[in-house]
Amino acid sequence: MSVTGVAWPGLQGGTLPKHGSGGTAKKAPGVRLNPPYLHGAFLALNAMSDAYFLGDGPDCIRAKGEQIHGRHDLFSTLMSCKGEHRIHYTGLSVFNIAQNLEKEIAAGLERIAARPACGAVFMGSVPMCTIAGTDYERIVREVFAGAFKPAFVVPPQIGLAGDWLDGYSAVLEVMACGMDLEPAAPGPERVAVVGYMMGRNEGDHRGNIRELERILRALDLEPVSTWLSGGNYESLRAVRRAGTIIAFGHGRKAAGILAERLGVRLIEAELPFGLAATKRFVEDLGLKFGKQAEADAFIRKELGEVVPALEWVVPHAFLGRRFAYAGDPHYAAAFAEMIEDLGGEITGMILMGGGRHLTEVSRASLSARPRAVFEPMQNAVERDWLGLSRREVDVLVATTMAVEFIRPRTSWLEFGYPSDYTHFLKDEPFLGFRGALGFYSRLANEVTRGFCMDWMTPEEMQSQSKAVSENLLSDGTCRRPE
Repeated sequence: MSVTGVAWPGLQGGTLPKHGSGGTAKKAPGVRLNPPYLHGAFLALNAMSDAYFLGDGPDCIRAKGEQIHGRHDLFSTLMSCKGEHRIHYTGLSVFNIAQNLEKEIAAGLERIAARPACGAVFMGSVPMCTIAGTDYERIVREVFAGAFKPAFVVPPQIGLAGDWLDGYSAVLEVMACGMDLEPAAPGPERVAVVGYMMGRNEGDHRGNIRELERILRALDLEPVSTWLSGGNYESLRAVRRAGTIIAFGHGRKAAGILAERLGVRLIEAELPFGLAATKRFVEDLGLKFGKQAEADAFIRKELGEVVPALEWVVPHAFLGRRFAYAGDPHYAAAFAEMIEDLGGEITGMILMGGGRHLTEVSRASLSARPRAVFEPMQNAVERDWLGLSRREVDVLVATTMAVEFIRPRTSWLEFGYPSDYTHFLKDEPFLGFRGALGFYSRLANEVTRGFCMDWMTPEEMQSQSKAVSENLLSDGTCRRPE
């Protein structure tokens, strides 16, 4: 089985060296610092309010849902205190994997689909069960022959190569292929966004959805559906009304499938993360839709509100400051641009996802950066990043998984999946012009907070105390250096 069998592999136990100490760690297992396939699939299910899942495998399937529910996402409905969970499992294990459990699987699917709250059913499996060769496609076809509920089989993880970004995009792709899109009624100025990573149902991502819709409406475009946005399955079917599909990196293949099925235009876009990227995003839409005047007016208005708010903070919190990043590769290039445009420096990047998820140009650009690496092995991270200090970086922007593994001795800001310690109860987007200002504000606070924090280890504090006492004179002053 892949690394999915434990919460965060390699984060507990073992003797780890201090960063830069030259110490010797216990030999680390060959595990990559990258969330697994089913985590991404469950993020997608979490972003569809009435989607239910039956996984062929042991109870660790539900444990993966618990990584999201109530930890990363306070508003998740994957689990239920009433026992009305949206994630279910067959209980297949090494002890009964040789048995024919097709009838039990079919019965489980029927029970899940019969729930009034269920709008769509998804079937999947862990690698151990996938290799048993059960024909899930046939079982699902037979159970749902009457089409009383839409049902999909999530493609299995191939070996151990798939990661969380594969899992998320796989859910979007199976829906794009199998969703009933009748009656299609595309309108010329109706737009669907496909490929947004709806990381959770909290205010950061809810705010992003509203910010994306606000940008589109500012150009007199009508947003009809966002894949994904936290809505129900039927809200996703509204994509059939779109005359144009805007594709983001987390679901480009699904966007292409939908555009081909509907016979509508496809626009591949970059995420509007940061002022420069948002400006390009709006300008590109204005050009593609013949709405340059509306785009220019919107950009002038937004920048007129945002830029003055940055005038004081830039020289204090960004100019000459050093930042490191560990998270979703789709956001990495835009993050670097955000920092460097304000005079900061990127000292290193851990890209927690396979390079295959990016375009060739983006992948090459990130790979060329100093200390930038895609899904590194944990022992390499221990060697190069463990105990990242204030002397090296002013702020580490990272996921919980990366923070707990790196154990930074400098300021850090949680961003991406998972973010177990930082939550948003009200809308606080990080996309668009307003989102950029909010994200800059969070970064600036962490930089300035670091000015008054003492990041020394107990050993360093003891050493400093000893040095001071050795130079202390009888009158309480320190001996002058000779």
